[in-house]
This record gives sequence, C-alpha cells and structure tokens, in this order.
Amino acid sequence: MMNVIALQKDNELFICNYARTFIENFNMENQSKGISLFPSFPLWAFAEDSISAEEFNSIFKSRTVKNAFIGQPSFLEESLSCQKEFFFPLRITTGSDLEKESTTLEFKITFAKVQPDSAKNFALPKEVSEGKKFPLRIKSFRTGNALIENNAWSLFEEKWIRCSEL
Repeated sequence: MMNVIALQKDNELFICNYARTFIENFNMENQSKGISLFPSFPLWAFAEDSISAEEFNSIFKSRTVKNAFIGQPSFLEESLSCQKEFFFPLRITTGSDLEKESTTLEFKITFAKVQPDSAKNFALPKEVSEGKKFPLRIKSFRTGNALIENNAWSLFEEKWIRCSEL
C-alpha cells in the first residue's frame, strides 16, 4: 500500500484532457525522430516519491491545508525507474492560521513516460512554453492508501481535504 493524493474529478479530468493533448502533440512533433510518449496512469501524486509514510500521515492528520496548485508540465531526465517522464508538479502549503510558518510540500503527478534511451533530442509541444492554463488552483483533494496490482488500482481509507484559502 502506498500513500497517495488523488484530485477531485473536475481537476483530474482537466489534467487528463491536457495530458492527452500534450501526448498527441508531442508524438506528432517527434514522429520523424522515432520518439514516442506513452501515457501513465493513475494520475495521482505518490507520496513515497517525496516524503515518508509517517510524515504523510502526520501532516494530513494534524495540519490544515492552506492551498494547493498544479504547476505547468515538467520533464524529469532520470527517475528512479530509469525512465524519462513528464509530470505535473503539485504544491501543497500546510499550516494553521495560528502558526506563523507554513510548509510547502512538492509532489509530482506523472502523466507520460518515454522509454529509456529513445529520447535524446526532442521538441516540446508549444503549450509547454506558453503555459497559460497553469498554475491551476485546487480547492479540495483526497488522500488515501493505494493498492496497485496487475494494471488495476484502488484507493482505500480516503480522506477529503479542503483548502482553507480559496
């Protein structure tokens, strides 16, 4: 089981449609180079990539979330799985109104992967440089434990989190 952050359906649909268009444009612009981008699902932020399970549980049980934003798509050259990947950065600011200091947590929602060694020089789609739709403000999201087996995924022990600064 892994700790995850899952977006509400409207936000998930928005990034799913954006990712689909992004992948289609990327593949058209790089077809002559023999480079293809493949979608990655589920569109969740896996906490294990950023913080430990203990930190995750303590942060989302004891602190309020001030705000959350999805940033412009980014590219990671080398990941732990040795695959190049595209992701949406997810920034969550936690802390109560009584606390003077806030903590900003950064996660990533991987939406596409390039097979190893197939992409050395490629062109990014035009919408990456323009980035007019980002950052996207998130009003609420779910945290929970995910079980991923045989290309199927399930979310357990879901907890809705609402941002205090709307």
